[in-house]
Amino acid sequence: MAITISFGIQKGGVGKTTTTGITSYLLSKKYKVLAVDFDSQGNLTQFLTQQNIYDFTKKTVLEAIKKEDPRPCIHKITDKLHILPAEDLLVTFAKYLYTEYPGKEKESLLRNTLSIIKNDYDYICIDLPPNLGEQTLNALTASDFVVTLLQTEPFCYDALDRFLETLTLVQNKTNPNLRIAGILMTLLDSRTSIDMAILNQARSDYDDVVFDTVIKRKSKIKEFSLTGIADTLKSDRDALVMYKNFTKELIKRVKG
Repeated sequence: MAITISFGIQKGGVGKTTTTGITSYLLSKKYKVLAVDFDSQGNLTQFLTQQNIYDFTKKTVLEAIKKEDPRPCIHKITDKLHILPAEDLLVTFAKYLYTEYPGKEKESLLRNTLSIIKNDYDYICIDLPPNLGEQTLNALTASDFVVTLLQTEPFCYDALDRFLETLTLVQNKTNPNLRIAGILMTLLDSRTSIDMAILNQARSDYDDVVFDTVIKRKSKIKEFSLTGIADTLKSDRDALVMYKNFTKELIKRVKG
């Protein structure tokens, strides 16, 4: 049965989608993986498929949820990496929940939808939107673990406590089995004193909850969003080293 992991924090531009996508890609080298794009921007869909998000209209996670069956909407990227895509109509998810969905347990809709295919995968990786709305609550309710992304900048650090409070709320209300896999520091610029100060503060405040691996800014990673993830050139492999180290840590934590 798949281990379901959400990646998120209620702030945009922190490397969340990139981390979800590359982690899914690396996991699929050994395991069967379903990536779930649960952000109406559809960036994970575009990143992993290198297609326009509107190529998937009527075959997205929103339709999967409405049918409570993801199978007709799953797109095969490779034999071991599949995606449940998204496009901007996912923004209507909350409206659907409160005006059309006939069930009572609204927070459990994504969990119920994914339960049909959970035995088909080793890992399910969910990319969360940059807010604490209904999509995030549904995804956290569907998850076994959550990776909290923390960009080394003050506004993101200020958002961290509220995200962790939301995790506690979900644990108390809808998913008592949800566990924090850890806090991943992202987009570190080791040349700036404020980035290093936030890294040190996070390690002091949250101790071993913080992953040992730190994701640093690299221009090659930005190129992947245009070209797709690759590991053929030395520059590709060098850029992926930190994500490989994170993925190894993540596997140990969720299987530990």
